[in-house]
Amino acid sequence: MIELNQRLKKFRETAGLTQQQVADVLNLDRSTYAYYEAGKTTPDIKSVSKLVKIFNVTYYDLVGEEDPTKTGIGDGEAESDNSEKMRIYELSKLEKQLIINFRVLNSKQQEEVVQSLCGTVREDGKKGRKGSQESVE
Repeated sequence: MIELNQRLKKFRETAGLTQQQVADVLNLDRSTYAYYEAGKTTPDIKSVSKLVKIFNVTYYDLVGEEDPTKTGIGDGEAESDNSEKMRIYELSKLEKQLIINFRVLNSKQQEEVVQSLCGTVREDGKKGRKGSQESVE
């Protein structure tokens, strides 16, 4: 059975993240996170909660326990869905940082970020159109 430290490394590498990126979101030194992956120490419950969000996995996937809510029927489909979620590695470094920080926010904070970003994009779009119209005239 794969231990927690090995799963942490596997999920991090699958997500295409560095130890430093994960440590930054957890507000830890990189060496502290490296100790988690080395099996020298284990993350506290608050860090585990954030890691679940960062890696976009279930608590049970992270800690290596069987999910008591799964019945065994159709569980293979859930695994393939989970692999689809791991496509974060296709993002740029900046996009990855945005995603992992976004995942640790609560739903209200996420909504505020989305609204803010949408407003910024709309404002930038208006400025761009206004400038192009002026140059045509």
